[in-house]
Amino acid sequence: MAVDMKLIKKLREITGAGVVDCKKALEEAQGDIEKAVEILRKKGMAKAEKKASRETKEGLVADFVSEDRKTGVLVEVNCETDFVARNDLFKELTKKLAEFVAKNEAFKNTGVAEGEKLKEAKIEEGKTVDEFVKEYIARIGENIQVRRFARFDSQNENEKFFTYIHPPGKIGVLLGVEADEEAFQNEEVQNLVKDLTLQIAAMRPEYLSPEDIPEEVLNKEREIIAEEVKRQGKPEHIIPKIVEGKLSKFYEEVCLLKQPYIRDDKIKVEKLIKEVSKKVGKDIKVTRFVRFEVGV
Repeated sequence: MAVDMKLIKKLREITGAGVVDCKKALEEAQGDIEKAVEILRKKGMAKAEKKASRETKEGLVADFVSEDRKTGVLVEVNCETDFVARNDLFKELTKKLAEFVAKNEAFKNTGVAEGEKLKEAKIEEGKTVDEFVKEYIARIGENIQVRRFARFDSQNENEKFFTYIHPPGKIGVLLGVEADEEAFQNEEVQNLVKDLTLQIAAMRPEYLSPEDIPEEVLNKEREIIAEEVKRQGKPEHIIPKIVEGKLSKFYEEVCLLKQPYIRDDKIKVEKLIKEVSKKVGKDIKVTRFVRFEVGV
């Protein structure tokens, strides 16, 4: 098939591979960017990070946590320009939407959802969220879209939620932590929680632990690693062992508990949590998290 030069250019930007290699990969993938990235990865011509489906947009991530920390919310709202993202009216809108999601019981235990789910909900004086946002569009003069939101509600009396918005508001983190009330009053634990939100913001984990990675994601990663090892001429019988060994590096990249701690890369996050737990004499457990980044 004939491959559009725009697709080749896009694939080059994503992978850093050469024009000819990108063209061949796209031909083999029948024009599918995601498949082409995978093909180049298997051939060792692309980085592991996939950016094919990412669109760069402007906007903000807003947060809201209930007073008892039993409910936590993140909302990502997109706009056209960074100028509007810094506008006080736009900031007001994002905050109101985050608070609305947190206080509307219809969204309890929603988890992560697309912004479409909010459109028909009544927010103020009988207006739907869609109508409410359109009023801000008229006042601001720029298109605005609620891209997605997340709402976590505590599953037991010891789970609480914490948020972090990285200035100027392009990255937001919502973190669930389980511990007793006395532990949460401890300064060591408070510092740990703060550092965990910073860890998530900076290091972009996708999962809490290896057990949370979907089997299809693991299988694809094993396949990619196996192809790379084969190219190096390793004997067939030792490839599975090498693959499993290399998966540990993958876990460090995508699993929060397996990542090196940002303040001391000699220890892993899971060890840090155990050390703080032991120090304060309290059990501390990370239950879940979500990270939003505008346009990603």
